Amino acid sequence: MIIASPRQVDVTYGLGITPTEPMIPRKYTIFPSHQSSIPSIYVGLEFAYDHISKSRNECLASFLFNKGFYSLSLYFYIDHTISEDAALERYIHFLEILPVYLNTLYHSEKLFFQKHPLLEHCPIFLYTDSSHSFLDGKKSLGALYQYR
Repeated sequence: MIIASPRQVDVTYGLGITPTEPMIPRKYTIFPSHQSSIPSIYVGLEFAYDHISKSRNECLASFLFNKGFYSLSLYFYIDHTISEDAALERYIHFLEILPVYLNTLYHSEKLFFQKHPLLEHCPIFLYTDSSHSFLDGKKSLGALYQYR
C-alpha cells in the first residue's frame, strides 16, 4: 500500500462521536486504501462491523482504561482457512503497513490528541487472531507518539 500523505485521510465520525469527545469509548475501524492512496477511518462508539470486508483487511483499534492505565489496543484477524505460509505472509504485510496506519490515525485525530495529550504516550498492544499458534497473540508496539 502506498499512501501519498499519511496526513491525508478520509475520517467518518459515527453518532455520538466528535473530533474531540468522548475519550472512551472511542473505537476505530481503519480501512486500507483500495482505489486511491488515501485510507479511511471510521471513529465510533462501536467498530464498523457492517463495513468490514470478507477478506478482513481492516485494523480495529480502541482506547482502553484498565487498572488505572490507558492503552491503545489494535486487533487484526488472520484468516483461519489459509495455509501457514499464506498466514505468515499476511501477518508480515500487516506489520509493514502498521506504522502507516498508526501515523494516519495520529494525524486524522490531531484535535483529539491536542485535547487528550496523555493518550499519545499510552502503550500500544497488537492482538492477532490466528489458528496458527505462532501468529496468535499479543505484541507491544511502543507508544503512539513514536509513530507521528
